Amino acid sequence: MASVKILERLETGTFLRRLNRFMVEVELRGNKVLAHLPNSGRLHTVLVPQANVFLQSRRHNGRKSAYDLFAVDCLGVPVIVDTRFSTLAAKMAIEEKALPLLEDYQVVGENVKVNHARLDFLLQRGDHRFFLEVKCVTQVVDNIAMFPDAPTTRGRKHLYILLNFAQKGFDTGILFSVQRSDANAITPNWEIDPAFSKLLHKAVGKGVMVFTQMLIFQPPDAVELRPNVPVLQL
Repeated sequence: MASVKILERLETGTFLRRLNRFMVEVELRGNKVLAHLPNSGRLHTVLVPQANVFLQSRRHNGRKSAYDLFAVDCLGVPVIVDTRFSTLAAKMAIEEKALPLLEDYQVVGENVKVNHARLDFLLQRGDHRFFLEVKCVTQVVDNIAMFPDAPTTRGRKHLYILLNFAQKGFDTGILFSVQRSDANAITPNWEIDPAFSKLLHKAVGKGVMVFTQMLIFQPPDAVELRPNVPVLQL
């Protein structure tokens, strides 16, 4: 288990409402402010009115908001909503050789363009290449993490690419980054996106590897990385 220290000081506010896909309104020191939401999921079980939120200051010219929303305290469980952090943590797990099946690989490409889409990582071990996509998981119900929390055309496209590459002999995989501590297992969300769930089941059967990693935010400034948990249940 590794721990990441967040160097910048996070500011604490109160979630008020979601204005659109990527913008929320929060209360900070008695004032209403805008914060960028780096997550396109529905987050219905996470963005609860009056929940405590953790913000990163982003005061740059041309931005509508002065903050990014990093995490939400969901009924006492801190949940990292910034999808970018899941990719960063996945890279750390690979470089620290925390994922046994990938311990001999090195990251040689990020945000790699393939078939009119982009995959998060290209790994290499000698002449062997491995394509890896990372998915951020924030929804947990009765201690079961579920992905996706909204129908995901993009997610299905990524799975099709991984499956196609696997059938051509390439090594491919998907890593589910569970951004909270209260999940004992993870499963595809059949109710929300049966097409993605069915495709994931097929992809695993055809050789696409599945990895998991749990990220546990420990306010005010630490994130614990737990690779290889929770277990996937198809």
